[in-house]
Amino acid sequence: MKWIGQQIKDFVTKFRNSIYLEDKLYDGSATPSPGTAGQQLLSTAAGVVWTDQTFIHSQGSANTTWTVTHNLNKYPSVTIVTSTDVVIIGNIAYNSVNQLTITLANADSGKAYLN
Repeated sequence: MKWIGQQIKDFVTKFRNSIYLEDKLYDGSATPSPGTAGQQLLSTAAGVVWTDQTFIHSQGSANTTWTVTHNLNKYPSVTIVTSTDVVIIGNIAYNSVNQLTITLANADSGKAYLN
């Protein structure tokens, strides 16, 4: 189940038979926030924070190598689309949980959709 920002105020979870958990969702900051639309709660070493679920990288100049810094704190799936809206395949190297490199057979520009 994903928690989507501002749409979640209170929640009730049924664990088994008649056992329920009722509470409010807050992030781990000093001033708790319900997040914004399109975000999800993420548990990190620093605490629980709201984070974006997706990231779009725009590659304006044609190149065979695209370096993408996304700060999603995970290894996302990647869809590559050229500037002419053609989905292409590239090699994805995960440099860290916040950065990846896409290598293409031919120089191209376009977008990389990460989630």
